[in-house]
Amino acid sequence: MTYYMGVDLGTSSIKLLLVKNTGEIVGSSSSSFSLISVKENYSEQSPNDWIEGFNKSFRSLLEKFPAAKEKLKAISFSGQMHSLVLLNSEGVPLRNAILWNDTRTTEQVELLKKNDLSHLLQVEKNIPLEGFTLPKILWIKKFDRKKWEKTWKWMMPKDYLIYHLTGRVCTDRSDASGTILYDINNFKWDEVLLKKYDIEKEQCPEILKSTDIAGVMKKTIQKSFNLKHQIKIVMGGGDNACGALGTINDKNHQGMISVGTSGVVLCYSNTVDKSVGNYHYFNSLVENQNYKMGVTLSAAYSLEWYRKNFSSNESFEELTQSAMSSPIGSKELLFLPYLFGERSPYYNSALSAGFLGIKSVHRKGDFVRSVMEGVAFYLRNVYESMQLVASDQKNIFRITGGITKNSLWLQIFADIFNARIEVLSVEEGPALGASICAIKAVEEVDEDQIWHRLNQVATIFKPDKKNVELYNHYYNQFKLISDRFDDCSINE
Repeated sequence: MTYYMGVDLGTSSIKLLLVKNTGEIVGSSSSSFSLISVKENYSEQSPNDWIEGFNKSFRSLLEKFPAAKEKLKAISFSGQMHSLVLLNSEGVPLRNAILWNDTRTTEQVELLKKNDLSHLLQVEKNIPLEGFTLPKILWIKKFDRKKWEKTWKWMMPKDYLIYHLTGRVCTDRSDASGTILYDINNFKWDEVLLKKYDIEKEQCPEILKSTDIAGVMKKTIQKSFNLKHQIKIVMGGGDNACGALGTINDKNHQGMISVGTSGVVLCYSNTVDKSVGNYHYFNSLVENQNYKMGVTLSAAYSLEWYRKNFSSNESFEELTQSAMSSPIGSKELLFLPYLFGERSPYYNSALSAGFLGIKSVHRKGDFVRSVMEGVAFYLRNVYESMQLVASDQKNIFRITGGITKNSLWLQIFADIFNARIEVLSVEEGPALGASICAIKAVEEVDEDQIWHRLNQVATIFKPDKKNVELYNHYYNQFKLISDRFDDCSINE
């Protein structure tokens, strides 16, 4: 029996998942850290906090499960994408990392849209956004030039953890995709953009596959944890790519929906058409397999926003219970969940949220249900914007996030998507995906076989034909109004 570990480096915490190769989830440990925001639109973190968080959580797991000290074979990583880390020639961070949710780079995004949009859509397969890595590099080159001149290497967060543990500077294809400085079809850095923006290729991390072994844990670090043998360090991937690997085991029929603070719809697909740019298109952790992904900024947060402002004395369970009294369509009440503007497919920060159709007949339960329906409507809009060809369309969605505890909301999703919604027994998607990478790298077993060892379907929600027909009517209204709102805010 051997042990493997998946590490998920998130925005607010790091989580370690310890598994056995036989399929048992042994245990987990986590450590949190803070964001640094010195100005409006700035979001940063100290890379040292990630190291401290890893050390603390790793030591805690080893204390709880001492057998891992002798039987742990490999560690792999999932990490927040797009965030920028700069190292000097001694391998020391030059500044705080600029995170994916930092929005200071609007000027650089507009520059890329003006000068490089056609090239980006053709090679990178994505439009420039403030969250991506290239705009952050361009911002550094303009506003922190001295730091850039001292930059030996740049990388993403999980790559810095791997560098710390092995001394090797590398990234994987999924994380490279999120930089918009990467040729997705040819798995290499885009030399046209490197040359145009005076970025040395030697400053870029080496690109590996997600199941490649980046190296072994440094002996000094190994000794500090009282480990008696070498630990292989496996590349892993970006958080959503790892989440997909830990959630989807049949890429032809299943998609992933994540309903957390924000919302994600992800589907494996290798087809790109004229709609490219309405979604993110990245390499996945599965070799020669890409995925399409859309993001909404206010999913479960929409319900939290309502609860906090209008029903703060109630729990989520009590709040959503009131929605049971409201019929499908919430008595013609419609909620647009654009509390932070919106990402795909509109990419419009000026969009605003609202309730439409309020009348005297409406009660609290109608408002709550309309929020739940509005989030599901919008994620269906995100899914349809991917323009999947018939062979890539999904009739099963694996769903993750806090929503999995709410049967009403899960049934709403099943009816609005007209698809089977499956809840899994293990929801640690990113960390589980990283664990699968670790096992595959050492044992060379198919990832589908590994998935079945570690996970299974716990609950299924099937669409009701009558409900589907009713929701199609309300969805068409939602889509029409959202499109008009987008046009009006753009014209303004």
